[in-house]
Amino acid sequence: MIESVQPAPVSQGSDSAPGYVESSAGPHTWRVVNSHAAHFESLGVDWFRLADCPTATLIKRNGQRDVWQVKTAAGSYFAKIYHPVGAPARMKLLFRGPIANQEWAVGLYAAAHSVSAVAPVAIAWQQGRRMDGVSLLVTEAVDGALPLSDYWRTIRDDRHQANLLVDSLARLIARAHQCGFQHGDMHPGNILVRRVDQRCEAFFVDLHRVRIGRRVTAGQAVANLAHLNQWFRRNASRSQRLRFLRSYIRYRDQFAQASPLARNWPIDLRKLTADLAIEADRHANRLWAKRDRRAMRTSRYFAKLRFDNGWRGHVLLETKHPTSGNGLDIEFSKAQWRTWLADPLAWLDPQRTELLKDSHTATICKAKLASDTGAVETVVKRSLPRNAWKRLTQMFGPSRSIQSWRMANKLRNRDLPVATPLAVIEKFDLGFIRRESISFTEFIGDAVDLEAFLNREVSTLPLSQQRRVKDELIRSVVRLLKAFHERGFVHRDMKAPNLLIRWPAPYAGSPSLIFIDMDGISHRRRSSEPQRIRAIVRLCASLLTSPGCTASDRLRFLKTYLTGPGRPPNEWKRFWRQIHREVCEKLANKQLRREWKLAHYGRE
Repeated sequence: MIESVQPAPVSQGSDSAPGYVESSAGPHTWRVVNSHAAHFESLGVDWFRLADCPTATLIKRNGQRDVWQVKTAAGSYFAKIYHPVGAPARMKLLFRGPIANQEWAVGLYAAAHSVSAVAPVAIAWQQGRRMDGVSLLVTEAVDGALPLSDYWRTIRDDRHQANLLVDSLARLIARAHQCGFQHGDMHPGNILVRRVDQRCEAFFVDLHRVRIGRRVTAGQAVANLAHLNQWFRRNASRSQRLRFLRSYIRYRDQFAQASPLARNWPIDLRKLTADLAIEADRHANRLWAKRDRRAMRTSRYFAKLRFDNGWRGHVLLETKHPTSGNGLDIEFSKAQWRTWLADPLAWLDPQRTELLKDSHTATICKAKLASDTGAVETVVKRSLPRNAWKRLTQMFGPSRSIQSWRMANKLRNRDLPVATPLAVIEKFDLGFIRRESISFTEFIGDAVDLEAFLNREVSTLPLSQQRRVKDELIRSVVRLLKAFHERGFVHRDMKAPNLLIRWPAPYAGSPSLIFIDMDGISHRRRSSEPQRIRAIVRLCASLLTSPGCTASDRLRFLKTYLTGPGRPPNEWKRFWRQIHREVCEKLANKQLRREWKLAHYGRE
């Protein structure tokens, strides 16, 4: 929530002297801080027409604002031009005033309370009947500063520099909380970091979602920390996160007299860690749910498209993070997809594509999406109903292709490795009867499935090297399955061929594991123990006849999976017997299923 404050004269040196100079220029009212008032007009910049300025560079643009960087002889500046769009934005404008004014007031508040944030230089807005909501904020550029995420990548392997950054972040946030400054969008892109001599400094940016002038309670502080922790726990070690919390507590005590809004209650590290873990999960679930909905809408990253002859679907436009297959960013346009999908069934022509599988449930081909920037290899899958009942349910309910599209995006949103879904397209008759469904998925090159890796690669290694490779592989698979289950996913078809591995010889470091075939995955928010055990049973059964996986390997895997805080040391024995019994039942059922397929389809 944004604190509703209007810009007020801020004292700089005395209580009576205003901190800015106010003037009018055409329809706009301007306010410029005193330190820039003497030379600001001489810069010769038309701030509301920066597209015509040769020294201005567009940094970011969305539906509500444009961000420009402007270089002048007097220095570098950032200009935000807000143009509210939509009824909610207009309502906020009526009650809170121009957005630039809100961020201006927050910047002056931060400066008055020694909270490190970008310094405001000037604002401009229209008043009266001609007021259209467009407002401008000019701030000073922080020389040599990088977003937190980018800066972290440059120093994360330097333990000393990483500790300095953790300490600087803790100091910044503790000071802000004790001064009644709560950033409502505290992700790493809204914190800048720069190195100064042998230390680093952190600054808040993007201040339009900051609440000021109110005491930050214990619950609000934990929720604010959880927002940053969403990124922090993916990129920092557990010891670094604990170091951050210890520094935060220490600086809170140090700034206990920083303002009348400061709180000096005792904080227990153990309780803070537990509360933060709970709040971080809540925040993550809200964030993930929002991203899940984005995959079914038109936005910067996805688009809903309609084609001739009843075809319509969803396509990927841009990846926010590198893909699992090639480690590259993918960027497409709607025009490209309209060209590629003009004749969807042509992608299944064996003369045009490479046929990978042709069964009674699916036709799978390998093809290339050719564009001016290069070709992207993709797997094209056409799902087929296996019987009349399946054909009826998929005509009116969600198809396998759309279910796989949603599930793959859910996995990607939760940082689980999966082949990137590129598009899903369906054909409808009469607007609601589904006839066809085709999906396009990123092709994972230089990868083999887990069973093939054990049989072809590991079994040919010397025995001493086999043990090292298998132990690292077991640890990697266990980490992946634990993260998979902790995020609420259930896999009813967790077999070795559905888990790809990329790990080139000489097998240094950790392997890359990637899920494929989303048909057997569902999301329950919280998986149960029987569901997790069934996944292990399925995986063990798929490797039972593999010469590269011995009984001792399966036992090591189970003990590693069941080892952890809060578990009895001998608990694996009970599960070992249970899993052995269920694996035998699974194999017997598999044989019956094979005989049924031979009788009904003439093939397995």
